[in-house]
Amino acid sequence: MPVYASWLDTDFYCRAYGCVIVHDGYSFDVYDNYNFGTGNTIPPGGQMIPWTGNPFQGAGGVNPVYTGTRTEGLHTVPLQDESVMLGIDQTGNGQIDFSPGSNANGFLDASGAFQSFDMTEQTDLVAADTSAQRSFYLSSRTDFFIAAQVFTLGPADDLNDPAQFSNIEFNFGVTRRGNDDGMAFGAQARRGNYIRPVNGINSLADVYGSPTQILEFTRPIRRRNANSLPQQSVRFDYVYGFQGYDLSMGAGHLRYRIEYTFINR
Repeated sequence: MPVYASWLDTDFYCRAYGCVIVHDGYSFDVYDNYNFGTGNTIPPGGQMIPWTGNPFQGAGGVNPVYTGTRTEGLHTVPLQDESVMLGIDQTGNGQIDFSPGSNANGFLDASGAFQSFDMTEQTDLVAADTSAQRSFYLSSRTDFFIAAQVFTLGPADDLNDPAQFSNIEFNFGVTRRGNDDGMAFGAQARRGNYIRPVNGINSLADVYGSPTQILEFTRPIRRRNANSLPQQSVRFDYVYGFQGYDLSMGAGHLRYRIEYTFINR
């Protein structure tokens, strides 16, 4: 039978000290438990070191990995604002019952109009489609923690106040095996109960101020040799959303960045 050995096995530093690989199916970053600058290993609880050069991809720096689903391909900062639709909730369940219906885009603008409705104690102005999902792929030859930290990106207005972060839900999980746009992943990744959330993270407020561990991998992800990196990978999925918005929260721009780091376990 054919035998495959990926560069996870042929790289001495990954094999000897352990490493985490973060990728989008095309390019990848390597986070090592060996600090090439000092010649020292990373102790448990220390932040793993991203490579500054990658001999398996030629000279120069490691290819950057941009988070985002493969279908969306968010490889740059969005070039324009993204908006959400406001509508009228008549039942108090947080769902839109009436929305601008005279134009095709569903947004209230100069050409839009609401149908008439009665005001009740349950009537409220609510927002729809306020959540988004992003993903990236992970493989490893070590056990580790994922840590997250959120940063504001201005401007300073009502919505971009860090006090609002408690209103932004932050959920995450791991997909062990699947096929994304023809790219199969996870067939040679470890199975079993070795992935667990930590620190009770529920909103962006829980990861504001400093890197906070959110997920623990108690064993390496890579299970056996495979002829492709995706086969030895799982997919990390995270969803964030501005839930329960009403005009009392103010108006403005909500802009922030979530940064992930990897911690030796």
